Amino acid sequence: MENRQIFVVCEYKKGQNTYRDVTLELLGKACELKKQAKDEFNLEYEVCAVVIDSGIDADFCTLSGFGAQKIYYMKNKHFSDYNCVYYSKALVELINLKNPDIVLFGATDKGRELAPYVTSRLKTGLTADCTELALVENKGEIKLAATRPTFGGVLMATILSKKNPQCATLREGVFKKCDFIPQNPFVENINFDDTFFDIKSPKILEKVSEKEKENNISNARVILCGGRGLKTKENFEKLKKLAKLTGCAYGATRGAVDSNLAPYEVQIGQTGKTVSPDIYVAFGVSGAIHHILGMSSSKTVIAINTDSNAPIFKDCDYKLQADAIEVLDKLLKKFS
Repeated sequence: MENRQIFVVCEYKKGQNTYRDVTLELLGKACELKKQAKDEFNLEYEVCAVVIDSGIDADFCTLSGFGAQKIYYMKNKHFSDYNCVYYSKALVELINLKNPDIVLFGATDKGRELAPYVTSRLKTGLTADCTELALVENKGEIKLAATRPTFGGVLMATILSKKNPQCATLREGVFKKCDFIPQNPFVENINFDDTFFDIKSPKILEKVSEKEKENNISNARVILCGGRGLKTKENFEKLKKLAKLTGCAYGATRGAVDSNLAPYEVQIGQTGKTVSPDIYVAFGVSGAIHHILGMSSSKTVIAINTDSNAPIFKDCDYKLQADAIEVLDKLLKKFS
C-alpha cells in the first residue's frame, strides 16, 4: 500500500504557549482526508505537523493528541521571530526532501503571506480560503478537491491542482478538531546550518505587543450579530451594550460595515471573520451567502427579521418574524 503525506503547517502563540485553533482544525481535516483515502482508495496517508521555531514551550503531545502522526521540527535561532523569507525557504527545503502530496496552511495573516511564497517557489498551485476539502479520482489520479467561494460568494468553485504538492489555506473556525486522544509524539528534527540563512530578508526594527481585544468574536461562545436591518449606528451601539451586559460578543454583516454602521474588525462572513459559536443571534440580518459562509458552523442560530422570505430563515434553528430594533430595545430594558 502506497504511503503518502499530508503536511499541516502549524502556528504557535508564544505568549500563551498554545497552538492556534486553526492548526488543530487543520489536523482534524487532515485526519478526515486520511480516513477517506483508506476507505475509498486503499491509500495510506500520514498526517504530519510542521513546526518552525527557535524553541517553544508547548508540548508536542498537543499536536499528536489532535491527530499528528509525525512532527517535523525545524528549530533554529533565526526562527525566533516570524520571517517569511526564512520560513518559506525552510518549508520549500522540507517539502523537496519529503515530497508530501498535500500541504495545508491556516488562512491567517501569516498563512496568507507564507503559502504564496512557498507555492511560487515550488511552481505549484494554491487554493485560498477553502471551506471544504475532499479527495477525488481524476484521470486515474487521486486529487485534493479544494472548494472555495467565488464571485463574491454567489458561487462555490471546486479546484484541482495539476501537480504536487497540492496546497490550500483554510479559514479558522470552519473545520472541527478531532477528539483529543493522548499519544506519544514522534518528532523528527530538521536542522540547518548558518549558511542556509545567508539571504536577504526583512529586519525587525520594533516589536509592538497586540492589545487584548475587548470583543473577541473568533472564540466567543455567544455572538449577537447585526445587519443593515438595525439601520443606524445608535442601534449598533445598543447591540454592543446588550452584548456587554450579557457577556456576549457582537458582530456585523458586510452590508452593515459597508454602510458604516459598524467597524470592519467585527465583520463576519467570507471577507471578514469565520465564527462557530454555541449560539448565534442575528438581528436584522438578511442572510447573504457570503455572510452564511462565515457563521454556518454555529451550533444554534436564532434569526430576527421582519421579512418572512429572508434567506437567513433557511439557515437558522429558530426564527422570529419581528422588528429586530424593537426586540433589541426590549432585551436591553430587561437586562439593564
